[in-house]
Amino acid sequence: MKYPMSTLFVFVWAFALMGCGIKLNDGEVLSSSSTAGFSSVVSSTSSSSTASGPLVVNSGTPGAPLVYGGQTYKTVVIGTQTWMAENLNYATTTGSWCYDEVAANCAQYGRLYNYSTASTICPKGWHLPDTTAWNILEAKVGGKAIAGTKLKANSTLWSTNTGTDNFGFSALPAGERFTTVDNGGFTGVGGYAEFWMASFEGQYQVMGHYFASVELSWYNLPSGFSVRCLQDSN
Repeated sequence: MKYPMSTLFVFVWAFALMGCGIKLNDGEVLSSSSTAGFSSVVSSTSSSSTASGPLVVNSGTPGAPLVYGGQTYKTVVIGTQTWMAENLNYATTTGSWCYDEVAANCAQYGRLYNYSTASTICPKGWHLPDTTAWNILEAKVGGKAIAGTKLKANSTLWSTNTGTDNFGFSALPAGERFTTVDNGGFTGVGGYAEFWMASFEGQYQVMGHYFASVELSWYNLPSGFSVRCLQDSN
């Protein structure tokens, strides 16, 4: 199991869009104006700073639902960026796995992808975010030191130190598939959210159950991590 290095960065997101009842083709989105009840709500935190970091005003608002591979995903607008608000769960014949090879874990956490698959798996109009995109996100939610807390889901799926999910990113601890000389195994569910990045091969972001920050690290390309796609205009 890898632990965050001086530049370790991880997030895990898992939102499930329920009861949409509207069918679209892969890669299409609903305009917010045409979706009944899909309103933007902005709330604020307490007016005083806390020990976890400076005051951060909630600014995440729902984006238009995205349909891809027969599944509907929530999206969220944070500042000028539009992110998928749950982990990608697009099945491939190779290069992706459910945690422990259990289908229910894909439904809960999304799939884990190796780097090669992750780099091309996002739907048309979306892409795997790079370091710059993650830096923008961190800055918007109050800075790297507290970004993990602000972006992690307020869910008991985290073993300890659930997040406050101030922006609707709702990162979940999907864990990872690690590699060995002969085969791979799974570890970290409940404790870590890890996301591939496009900047450099093997680079990923991570959030952990025992720290408040979002950190950057590197690992073997065949390993399996979560994927969050970012809209191209961002």
